[in-house]
Amino acid sequence: MSKFADYLRELLDQRGEPIARVAKNAGLERTSIHKALKDERLLPYTALKKLAHYLQLTLSQTRELNLYYEILLQGEDAYRVREAIVELLSGLSQLHFSCRELYAGPQPAAPAPLPEFVYGRPQVEAALQAALAQATADGQAPTLTLYLPPDGAEAAGLFRLWRAGRRFTARQILALLPEHLGVGARLADLRLLNSVVPLSLASGGQYFAYYYFERSPEPVTVDPMPYFIAAPRCLIRLDSQLSAARFEYSPDLIALYERHFSRLLGECQPLNSYSNDVQQILGSYMRATDTGCYYTMMTQPCLGRYYTRARIQRHLRPDIPDLAAFVDLCDRRFARLRALEGEYYTVFTESGLRELARTGVPADLPPELVLPIDRATRRELLAEFRRDIAAGRIQACVADMEKLPIPPYLTLTCDPQFGVHLYATQGFIGGAYACNLHIEESGTGQAFSGFIRSLPQSKYVYPAQRTLEILDELLQELGAPAGEGG
Repeated sequence: MSKFADYLRELLDQRGEPIARVAKNAGLERTSIHKALKDERLLPYTALKKLAHYLQLTLSQTRELNLYYEILLQGEDAYRVREAIVELLSGLSQLHFSCRELYAGPQPAAPAPLPEFVYGRPQVEAALQAALAQATADGQAPTLTLYLPPDGAEAAGLFRLWRAGRRFTARQILALLPEHLGVGARLADLRLLNSVVPLSLASGGQYFAYYYFERSPEPVTVDPMPYFIAAPRCLIRLDSQLSAARFEYSPDLIALYERHFSRLLGECQPLNSYSNDVQQILGSYMRATDTGCYYTMMTQPCLGRYYTRARIQRHLRPDIPDLAAFVDLCDRRFARLRALEGEYYTVFTESGLRELARTGVPADLPPELVLPIDRATRRELLAEFRRDIAAGRIQACVADMEKLPIPPYLTLTCDPQFGVHLYATQGFIGGAYACNLHIEESGTGQAFSGFIRSLPQSKYVYPAQRTLEILDELLQELGAPAGEGG
């Protein structure tokens, strides 16, 4: 028996009522509970909530029951991967990239002279941050070269330096673990993204990560200080625990490490890249969209499959340079979605859907290129969207923001083959397309694609019927005749 079935039986035994009475009073079918206890049928999430409410479970009991339910629903490995992705999205949602003022701050103070050796992790972190603040303080926009343990970039304070307005470029080599090593490797690789994505966004396109595959997160080495940071006038050597650091200032030694790093780059693959030219961005959308599936997440639903050439022409600003060529490019991009016959998943927020219906302003497109969508077209788009959802041609998931926070400044698309792609929306500092990040690693793409496929009927999104009810309400507000969306 599964842990879920065993725990549910324990809770029912504690209640001390016949299952028939529990089912009747909770508004459930008796056979559904019996089959859930035998692992013959999975209870819907709404039924689980009714059952927990009737049994008057404590908060800890409810959490434990939900945990076993999610593990049963997905399998323990998939559950752990999904929780790691939710943690990443939650962290990104708290970074406030939509507000420039939060990124302005006092310049770090000039550090005191550093000793040759520093011991103890707190002291090492403080020394690292002081040294890098000094290296980036003269306005020369230096390039930093980094080979660090998994949490090293956070310890070095790079994010805070970019946030404080320092201008510099950072190149980092990362070790990913191959997928065949199991779910632990996948989780370790996802945890690296908790550093890579914020640094990429905060840097404004000046953080470049490269990767190679390693069989262990801590490669065996005879060097007690195998990690390093090279700045123009300082080399910092580090142990794997960031508990010891050596600061060296020989120009010849610094040059030796930088040449060694450059040779290593030739054996690595770029993990992230950037684009801010609109034509390049639309081209990247097409390259990263398989003809057999499409997965996307942002505040508004992706209605791209309904953008016909006529609608594109009507809503592009007429003063765009080389308008005809731009219309062709947009039409080719959305034709890919119109022709899609495989899986089409769009994850969005209720507030984003309502805002789009009310204003017609697409959050993911630059306003200098696109006019607001007129009321009649909004009604047509949402009616087509509603019909496709009801017919099962589209999986439309409205995120429960308490459980699945969607960063308000990003569009995320993913593909099992082409990786994960993040595009700034109008909520980002500088507006839509101001910073766009491409993580072209298939294992990461597979993890995110599997995550999005797991969302329908999960605790993270609204029930499908509620999504349809919201669309019916919006269509009525837009003046759709009764039944137009059905």
